[in-house]
Amino acid sequence: MANRIETGDAACRAHRLAPMFEAQSVAVVGVSPRAGSIGHATMRAVLGAGFDGEIHLVNPRHDLIEGRTCAGSIADLDQPPDLAILNLGAARIEAGLAEVISARARSAVIFDPCHGDAADGSPLTERLRAMAREAGIPVCGGNGMGFIDVTRRLNASFYPSDHLKPGGITLIAHSGSVFTVLAMNDPRYRFDLLVSPGTEIGAGIDEYIGYALTRPTTKVIAVFMEGARNPGAFRAALERAEAQGVPVVVCKVGRTEQSARAATTHTGAMTGSDSAYRAVMEAANAIPVETVDQLMNTAMLLSQDRGIGPGGIGLVTDSGGLREAAMDRADRLGVPLAQFSPSLAARLADHLPPPLTPTNPLDCAGPLADGFEEVFEGALRTLGAAPEIAMLGYECDMRDDHRYSERLADLMRTLPQITDQPCFGYSSFAQTHNRALASELADRGLPVINGLDAMLEAAGAALRWRDGRAVRRESMPIDRSLATRVQSRLADGPLGEADGLAIFAEFGLPVIPATACASENEALAAAQAIGFPVVLKSAKPGLAHKSDAGGVILGLADEAALAAAYRAMAARLGPRVLVQAMAGQGVELAFGCVHDPDFGPIVMASAGGTLVEFMADRRYAPAPFGSMSARRMIQGLSVARLLAGVRGAPPADIEGAAQALSHFSMMCAALREAVTEIDANPVIVGPAGAAIVDALVVPAQ
Repeated sequence: MANRIETGDAACRAHRLAPMFEAQSVAVVGVSPRAGSIGHATMRAVLGAGFDGEIHLVNPRHDLIEGRTCAGSIADLDQPPDLAILNLGAARIEAGLAEVISARARSAVIFDPCHGDAADGSPLTERLRAMAREAGIPVCGGNGMGFIDVTRRLNASFYPSDHLKPGGITLIAHSGSVFTVLAMNDPRYRFDLLVSPGTEIGAGIDEYIGYALTRPTTKVIAVFMEGARNPGAFRAALERAEAQGVPVVVCKVGRTEQSARAATTHTGAMTGSDSAYRAVMEAANAIPVETVDQLMNTAMLLSQDRGIGPGGIGLVTDSGGLREAAMDRADRLGVPLAQFSPSLAARLADHLPPPLTPTNPLDCAGPLADGFEEVFEGALRTLGAAPEIAMLGYECDMRDDHRYSERLADLMRTLPQITDQPCFGYSSFAQTHNRALASELADRGLPVINGLDAMLEAAGAALRWRDGRAVRRESMPIDRSLATRVQSRLADGPLGEADGLAIFAEFGLPVIPATACASENEALAAAQAIGFPVVLKSAKPGLAHKSDAGGVILGLADEAALAAAYRAMAARLGPRVLVQAMAGQGVELAFGCVHDPDFGPIVMASAGGTLVEFMADRRYAPAPFGSMSARRMIQGLSVARLLAGVRGAPPADIEGAAQALSHFSMMCAALREAVTEIDANPVIVGPAGAAIVDALVVPAQ
C-alpha cells in the first residue's frame, strides 16, 4: 500500500533468511534424467524459471544430464552455494544436510516429510532441526514445496514457475497443496514471493513474515497457517507489519478440535486457541479470514500500491437487479457502502438518463441508445474523484468469449487511470468465465473478483484494515510492586469472592465490596455497616452458578428480611455467605481472562449475568490494552445496543465500562504467572459508571 514504510536494502541484506531468498548460486542435489521423477521435475523447474545466477546440478551417478555437467557432491563445487535444494528421501536427508553444512552452503530447501528416525535414534525432523540450529543456517521445509521468488525468477520448488508474473503478494502457506493451488491456478493473482515452510526445520513463519517486510516489492502478506511454533515472535512480526503499513491477511486453520488434531499430525504445529489467535491478530491489525478465497481476494485488493482514503465503497454496475442484490448483501455482511452527499448525487444525476437515480451501487444501464456508454464513463470519473469514495468497483457483463460493448471494456481497462483510489472490477456471479480477461486486467493494475459476496467481503476487510491503521496503540504500564504483593497472597491458596473483589479494587477496578460472614449475627452486623437494602449471596466453596442454586437474594430491605433469608440459605447451602450493597440498574456485561499457553493472558468481554452462556458474541484481546481498545471491544457486542439506551432507559456510561475493562486487562497482565483464570460477572454499567458485583480469581497450581 502507498503508506508503507520502506526498510531499505541494508535491512534486507541483514535478515537471517537473506542467503536463501537472495541467493546468487544454487545447487540442486538429487537431480535425475528420468522424466516424470521429482528429481527431473525439480531440475526443469529451477532451470526453466529464468534465474540469472549460477545453477549447479549434483548427482554422483551422472556426469551429464541433458547436456549439463553434474557434480558428484556439493563439496566438489568451486565455491559453496548460497542455496542447496535437497531432493532427497528420508533415508538420505540427514547425510545430505550434513554435507550441505560441511560444504558451508548458506541455506537449504528440503521437500521430504522427514518421517522416521535419525541415525542416533531420535526423531528425524528433530535431528534436522537441531543440525540447522547448530549450524545457524535457514532451512525451508521439510514436508513442503520449497519457495518461488517470482520477482527474481528464483525457483526452489519442483513446480514450474515460468508462467508466473510478478506482483505484490507474498504468500506463506503451511500447506503445500495451498501453495500450489494458489500459485498455479489463476493468473489474476500476482505474487512477489511464494513460500511453503512445511515443518519449519530451520525457519519459522514469523521469520518469513519478517523477511517479506524487508522487500519493497511486497505490498501485502497472505498467510495460510496451522499454528505458530514461536507465538511471541509471530505476534511481534504482525506488529512490525502494522508499524510498516504492510497488511497481513491470515487464514488460520485448526480452529475446531477435529481440525486441530489433524494439524498436529500434518506438520506438527500446535494450533492453539482460535480465540487467542484471533485476538492477537486483531490487536496487531492483521486481517483474519475464514477461507482461501477470502485470503486471496483480500490480498489481491490490498496489493495495489494505493492508499485507502476515508469514505466507503462505491460501486458502478450495469444492472438494477444486481444493484439491489449488492445493497442487500452489503447490509447483511456489514460492509459500508459510501453515502453520497447531496452535491455528489447532483453531479451524478447530470450523467443519468431517466429513470436512473444516483444511489450506491449506481446502476448506469439506461436505454441502449447510441452513446449509452457515456453514462458509465461520466459516473466512473465522478465517483473516482469523490472524497466519499474510498474504493471504486465496476461491474459490466464481460467474459472471455463475449463483450457486449468494447467501450465498456475499455473503461474497465483504463479504470486505474480514471481514479487514484484503489479500484477493482467484479462480477456478481462467482462462476463467470473471465480468467483470461482478469489476467489482462491484472497486467493493467486492476484486480478482478468473481462473486458478489467475495467482492464485498474482501473490500470490507480492506476498509477494516484501513480503520485499524487509525487506532492509536496505547502503552499500558504495569504496577510491578502491586503485582508482587498480590501474587504473594495468591500463593496462599484458594480465594473467596470477597478476596477477589478486594484484589480487583487494588487494581483500580470499580467494585461493590462484599463482607464475608459465617453466622446470622455477622450478616446482620455487616448489613448495618453497609446500609439497607443489601444482597445476600452464598459463599459455599465450589458453587459456580449461585443464581441457579438460589444462592443470590436481592433487595433485602431490613434486618427481618435478612435474617429470614439467611436462615433459609444456610439450611440449603451452608452458613458461609456474603453481604453486599445493592447495585444500581444497568446493562450487565462480563469480563473474563484465561492464560493461553501460546500468547499469555487473553481477555474476553461479553454480555453478562445469566446471558453470558446464551449470547454467542464475544470479543477478545491480549492483555494489557487501553481504554480505546476496550471501547471497541464493548461496542462490537450485540448487547452494546442496550448501552445506548432503549425504551426510555438513559444511556449507560460506555467510557466508564471501557476504563473498567482496560484496568481489568492490566490486572490480568500483572498476574499472568500467578493465575489461570479471572472473571468479573456481572459488571453492571449504568449512567453513572460501571460496578463489578462478582469476582473470581483462580490461582495457578
